[in-house]
Amino acid sequence: MELEVLKIFRRYLKVEIADTPSKQQQGLMFRNKLGEDSGMLFKFKYPQNLKFWGLNTYIPLSIAFVSKDDIIEKISYISPYSTKLVSSDIDCISAIEANYDFFQKNKISVGTKISVVEERDKTFIKF
Repeated sequence: MELEVLKIFRRYLKVEIADTPSKQQQGLMFRNKLGEDSGMLFKFKYPQNLKFWGLNTYIPLSIAFVSKDDIIEKISYISPYSTKLVSSDIDCISAIEANYDFFQKNKISVGTKISVVEERDKTFIKF
């Protein structure tokens, strides 16, 4: 499925995958910018209470916590350089980081179902 086809859904995000402890620890740290429709998908092996912070993160982010049923359970915000923990409150299998206003701008909210679409060497999340 090409990106143009995904645009039919109007709500998509091109993501990098953080599926190892080292990639998850690095996340989006030390980046000066993030593409408008770009982000990072943190995938975990089992549902757990997820915790994130903004240490060494230069850009404001929003984060969606996703249940094992691929439903967004919570959306929070991460301020640059913040050491304040942001958590999922319930056990979740993944989290999606995007630009600060991505979810609000695209009318994506708690209860939205996500799908992960992989094409060649690219991964997209459609909402």
